[in-house]
Amino acid sequence: MRFDLTTFLFQIINFIVLLFILKRLLYKPVREIIEKRRAMIEKTVQDAEKTKKEALDLREKYLKETAGLKDLRQQTIEKLREEAMEERKRLLGTAEEEAGKVVEKEKAIFGAEKRRLEAELKDRAIDTACVMAAHLLRDVSTEELHKAVCRKLLGRLEEVAQNLADTVPEKDEAIRIELASAYPLNGEELKELTGNLESLLSKKVIISTVVDENLIAGARMKAYDKVYNFSLSGQVDLFRSRLEQAS
Repeated sequence: MRFDLTTFLFQIINFIVLLFILKRLLYKPVREIIEKRRAMIEKTVQDAEKTKKEALDLREKYLKETAGLKDLRQQTIEKLREEAMEERKRLLGTAEEEAGKVVEKEKAIFGAEKRRLEAELKDRAIDTACVMAAHLLRDVSTEELHKAVCRKLLGRLEEVAQNLADTVPEKDEAIRIELASAYPLNGEELKELTGNLESLLSKKVIISTVVDENLIAGARMKAYDKVYNFSLSGQVDLFRSRLEQAS
């Protein structure tokens, strides 16, 4: 095969022209595309790195916040536990205080009821003793015993007159006396009593009499606001008063 220089040069020229055309029409756009692609890839890589860094920062922040939340949770639990313990103590204290008040109230009620029952039993015992004493005295009471008790009245008549003298108004010319007797007084006894009183009081004495069997024996005198009881029922009343004072 014979080498044709003209053809060879023509082909070289064509190749150079083709290269020029490719450079103008294809290489530059492709290069631009590649540059853009490379820039895009770099930007993507940078964005990825940035995103990765942000993700790492977020993860670090999340871990810190999680740790903080754990600490806060533990602190909250401890605080709630302390508050619960304080509330429990407060409730227990309140319950104990209320229970103490209830106990004290029940003790007071029990004590009051006990005292009431004791007082009631005491009163009943005293009533029973006085009733028995009155019945016993009534069973043994006779007119002779009645007269003996009345003689006691006569024996203390001066004392009665002195006490009565302080009560009688000076303007009263006569002293009216109510005399209750367990047995009827005869004329001589009434006359003797009236005379003795008039002598001691230096005033006229008017005695109105009435029979009161509840006196058992003896008599009871009343003048103005003074009462002088010389009867066995009076002794029973005195006995009751001493029992009440003694208990």
